[in-house]
Amino acid sequence: MSPDVVTLGESLIQLNAVTRGPLRHVTLFERHVAGAETTVAVCVRRQGLSSGLITRVGDDEFGKCILNWVRGEGVDTSQIRVDTEAPTGIYFVQRGFPIPSESKMFYYRKGSAGSRISPSDVDPDYLGAAKLFHTTGITPALSETALEATRKALEISISNNLIVSFDTNIRPVLWGSIDNAARVLTPIIEKVDILFTDPRDAAILLNVQDVDQMIDGFLKFGVETVVLKMGRKGAIAANRREKVSVQALEVYVEDPIGAGDAFAGTFITSRLKGRSLEESLKRAVIAGSLVVTVRGDEECLPSEEEIDANIYKYHQ
Repeated sequence: MSPDVVTLGESLIQLNAVTRGPLRHVTLFERHVAGAETTVAVCVRRQGLSSGLITRVGDDEFGKCILNWVRGEGVDTSQIRVDTEAPTGIYFVQRGFPIPSESKMFYYRKGSAGSRISPSDVDPDYLGAAKLFHTTGITPALSETALEATRKALEISISNNLIVSFDTNIRPVLWGSIDNAARVLTPIIEKVDILFTDPRDAAILLNVQDVDQMIDGFLKFGVETVVLKMGRKGAIAANRREKVSVQALEVYVEDPIGAGDAFAGTFITSRLKGRSLEESLKRAVIAGSLVVTVRGDEECLPSEEEIDANIYKYHQ
């Protein structure tokens, strides 16, 4: 039996600096399980729906760590392949430098097991029986085989009437050039039902700077729901019938990495549960706000009850 939500993308080990400042002066790091689509799968499961992850990990200690963590969170691991010829990818997080309120990622993932995701990893029967498929712009940037796997997953999802959810997540270091990112991602976005993006990515893809033009541009692509993540300015969600905006919550920011995936996982879970556009957006903002208060992408992913404990902040 397939889960409600299936995600496709690389699982990684994150080594997060315990102290702030340039990595050359950091001596202590925390180990966390990460990866955009992995975080979404864990988020969905914590909030009561079933999820499964399609990925590859290395036949190494970090690969075992990922498998143990994801399995322990209740995510279906039947589609995770252990690659005996490539290592599990890792990345380091530098916090508070050179911009005090931001973090910077340093990847060591070239040739990783996750970059070797291929169309053969995507089981049509498994994916086709789900309700929603989610991936991000990171996956097609990993390799040609990962791009082909993404395209295959999209075809299966569309032919089986799944909801397709996509987060642009443009990582220039993976693409080489932003023009290449726009060329590859635009045909994918045209097949998407729920699109998550932010002003920076939208400007790359549409060559516009105005928020309303960004939303209208993606709706004209055929996207059903556009969700624009605005960081400290909150978020906007729009379809052809309504547009809603939600303010950000004031929280202490330890590390902003992972907030967008918590946001996306919560939004799609809320929509699958039948919540309104506005209610789904509020819950997504709360989830993203909680994640940034700690180091690590997944440790502070909230349950439904933990989101409920914060929802009153929008009704004061």
